[in-house]
Amino acid sequence: MEDIYLFKAKRLDNGEWVQGNLIQSCDATDGWESIIIPVKNSNMFTKHIGHGYGNLGFENWYRVNPSAICRCTGLKDKNGRLIWENDIVKINNSKANTVITFRDFEIICTIPNEKYYKHRLEYDTEYEVVGNVFDNPELLESEG
Repeated sequence: MEDIYLFKAKRLDNGEWVQGNLIQSCDATDGWESIIIPVKNSNMFTKHIGHGYGNLGFENWYRVNPSAICRCTGLKDKNGRLIWENDIVKINNSKANTVITFRDFEIICTIPNEKYYKHRLEYDTEYEVVGNVFDNPELLESEG
């Protein structure tokens, strides 16, 4: 599976990150609207019924916080770490931290509170993931 098709989100049961295939439903209730089935260790199974095909199931899947869902860019930083939406990155050892966002069919880096800054995420630029907006919001505070 290509990394660009992966999602990650925070689990509702323990707040830990999980990555895999995202499934969302508009008509689910009680916190079931977003789940992730991990790519590894999902323990997928089929239950055969009669002579035809059976039901498909997964032993491991997780309800996730819809406001903490992040898409994978498919790119890696200078340390080989995948870059995700909402990651905080440094570009070419710059002092400013930028946030990865998807907008208008592009993956871009933005500097919070700087209305016009936009840097298109490209393969030939050196990036370093230093955190994410959920776990490390302090990395986005203005340097006084």
